[in-house]
Amino acid sequence: MERASNNLIRSFRNAIEGIIRALRIERNLKIHFVIGIAVAVVSLFLPIDERDLLWLYFAVFSVIGAEILNTLVEKFLDLFFKDYNPSVKLVKDIAAGFVLWYVLFSVVVGLLILGEALFSWRANVVKVFVSVVLVFFPISAVLLRRFRNDRQDKSDDRG
Repeated sequence: MERASNNLIRSFRNAIEGIIRALRIERNLKIHFVIGIAVAVVSLFLPIDERDLLWLYFAVFSVIGAEILNTLVEKFLDLFFKDYNPSVKLVKDIAAGFVLWYVLFSVVVGLLILGEALFSWRANVVKVFVSVVLVFFPISAVLLRRFRNDRQDKSDDRG
């Protein structure tokens, strides 16, 4: 049993070391930790019920977890691809988008919970934000495709 507990302790040490090393090298992870700490400290002084605290802390931990995963993807790809590769760029961009999506989720949670506790905001503020975010990405995808098609057509006309 002692050997198993040593392995468990070693596993925890390795995991903690991984988080600390990622924190040392990733600027965005530092930013997410600072914001998470600020949210945690502010939440200590606000009348927030346990359910809302759970959502608030879930949002903080989710963003940090997503950023750690993004760091993992980037560092893993960097091991195998030294030169520019459009497929690697796409994977890294999607991993970064994953983080952004969780950040947006956290903003929604923060606006709902902290907005109400600090400024007496109602959910209508958040409904507008969510609507704008959810409409932005599909419209951007359509416009970007159109823009690229137009550029392609113009370059074909020149060729």
